[in-house]
Amino acid sequence: MERFKNRLIKWLFRLVRWLAYRRTLPAYKFRRAMEFFTSLLGTPDFATYEPFGLSFMEAEWITPDNWDHEKYILYLHGGGYGMGSINSHRSLMARLGRAARARVLGINYRLAPEHPFPAAVEDASTAYRYLLDLGIPPCHIAVAGDSAGGGLTVALLVKLRDEGQPLPAAGVCFSPWMDLSPAWDKRRYKESCDPFIDLKSIEIWGRKYAGVHVGHPLASPIHADLRGLPPLLVQVGTCEVLHYDALSLRDHCVRDGVPCVLEEYPDQIHVFQVFGGFLKTSDKALISAGMFIKKQLACLEKEKKSCSNESY
Repeated sequence: MERFKNRLIKWLFRLVRWLAYRRTLPAYKFRRAMEFFTSLLGTPDFATYEPFGLSFMEAEWITPDNWDHEKYILYLHGGGYGMGSINSHRSLMARLGRAARARVLGINYRLAPEHPFPAAVEDASTAYRYLLDLGIPPCHIAVAGDSAGGGLTVALLVKLRDEGQPLPAAGVCFSPWMDLSPAWDKRRYKESCDPFIDLKSIEIWGRKYAGVHVGHPLASPIHADLRGLPPLLVQVGTCEVLHYDALSLRDHCVRDGVPCVLEEYPDQIHVFQVFGGFLKTSDKALISAGMFIKKQLACLEKEKKSCSNESY
């Protein structure tokens, strides 16, 4: 049954691409389509949802029924920096929050092409500072994101480090988009397997967001120095063009001495975690991500208390 469900998802994605996919459509039509299809995922009833305004952004607290009041996740949604929202990722955020026993802050960061780079990373930074202003210790916070939001997660961590800001305890990246250039030769080996994303689309959306800044380390973190970043968990399917990005992020973490766990899920597509509650593999991946977050937050909290005690 699991294999049939996976094949069904891939078939539907290929059908959607064949029926409706047009690279020349305006961004708002892509956004409407994404909102429609993700609405079919439903909204889990094991969490409460509290929308509010954060600076100039729409934001939402997603609180699972098992929240232990010491764990928080700042979640950065995917969508090529031009699509996606709290609505499209509400189910994923709720399931990750429950797996980690954490309260999740979701935000609607500004989207391209109306708001190009560095708008998204600035908005992510604003949301993180909001958590700190609430008095939440950095060691109680993890940052997570998928696709563009996965790359944005790394970009935010780099920005915070460069500014001398206190870093969160961990980062989680689902199928992170690390390189906004098409990187034809490095990604082509997975293009025929991916049922929805192709290299030309990567080039188009990367240009819409970053323009001439496509190689900037905060736009394409593949070019960033990662030294000093907190531990990262990277999850990726083996049937997606961004498989290369996930492998590169792992390799760059090794290069720069950043603890990194890479989890590859055979035969899974881009951001398959969104099918939590439908695919067992998605549930397994979210449970693993939740365990990673809980472990890292607990380790850093223990380390902070130890350092505090030694100071007396």
